[in-house]
Amino acid sequence: FPVTIASLEDNPLAKNQAYQQYWNTGLSELSTYELTQTMDTSQQKGQIQLVFTMVDFDTKKRMQTTSSDKSASTTVLKQNLIQKIPSGVYEYSLTNSTFTPTNYEVFPHALKVEYTKQNTRGHEYSQLSWKGQTFLYEAKSDFRAKTQQDTSVKTAWLEDEIWNRIRLNPQSLPDGEIEMIPSLEYLGSTNQKVEAIPCKTTLEEQTDSLSKQVLKNYTIEYPEKHRKVSIIFESQFPYKILSWESSFEQNGKLNTTKARLVQSMQVALK
Repeated sequence: FPVTIASLEDNPLAKNQAYQQYWNTGLSELSTYELTQTMDTSQQKGQIQLVFTMVDFDTKKRMQTTSSDKSASTTVLKQNLIQKIPSGVYEYSLTNSTFTPTNYEVFPHALKVEYTKQNTRGHEYSQLSWKGQTFLYEAKSDFRAKTQQDTSVKTAWLEDEIWNRIRLNPQSLPDGEIEMIPSLEYLGSTNQKVEAIPCKTTLEEQTDSLSKQVLKNYTIEYPEKHRKVSIIFESQFPYKILSWESSFEQNGKLNTTKARLVQSMQVALK
């Protein structure tokens, strides 16, 4: 796949003035969400921070560009999702980082997704790197044997890249029956193989019952996994994500996660 900067004329967002004024300011968007997780009759509360930042990404080294040489770089929207659950002895924190090119016509998928989990038992890490026809999957854990060796996974849509696609251009989201690789958090927490599976995606309008504001609802359903993800966001630019809900069945029990936006601001992150 391309490893050099694509022409600005090829970038569908290059001449979008609202987009340029919002994202190309050197500031990051920091949003805080109230989090509720329910498993069977147990309920836990926590907090999620969702951070979006525009950065240059080296397509060869698979990392943020750290030098003045940008010959192999492209601009990406970087998403950091930081989740903390204070659940007593087993308090844990999760971080997901996804790097999605703004030029999605040239780079149709996220170049990299990283997922880490830390708790009192230890540390887990996994990542997917886009290689064109495949994703390279790598994983490490310091407290349990891996269930899947480092391997190649056929290219498909990533659930983890959907958040960035919403922010860049909701009209570029996949719609209909497709194959998608579920989020690394879900696959890791349920000890499942990383692979593309059938799902149904829909993008619909809905009206908020209180504010009467017209919003967008993007839904992903995995029938064979009994899993559903629903993301509510603004129907107009900058398409802020207002809430989301995900649920799945495991061992006859329903696990549900709900997040609701509390505060959002643009800040300078050093």
